Amino acid sequence: MAKETMFTLADFLTAQKALRDASGAEEETFNIEELIGMASDEIEMLKDQGKSDDEIAALMQKATGKPVTGAEVKEHYLTPEEREAWDDDDDD
Repeated sequence: MAKETMFTLADFLTAQKALRDASGAEEETFNIEELIGMASDEIEMLKDQGKSDDEIAALMQKATGKPVTGAEVKEHYLTPEEREAWDDDDDD
């Protein structure tokens, strides 16, 4: 059986950017609510490791160079149940 090729998140983002560039599509942007919602799986892991909303916000701010506050993390974080409902909405 042939080994399935696996891709990292970085691989996916690189490929997606190349495809969008080739198609002439505008760059995708996300507001803070969408960013935190999409990162809620990772935020949950960090919370489980004892990280505070402020610490998580600082990590996001350092990574992006854009302002992110602990209050925004707290406000926009999606619980597993909310993420499941959000995923179900995408299936429509």
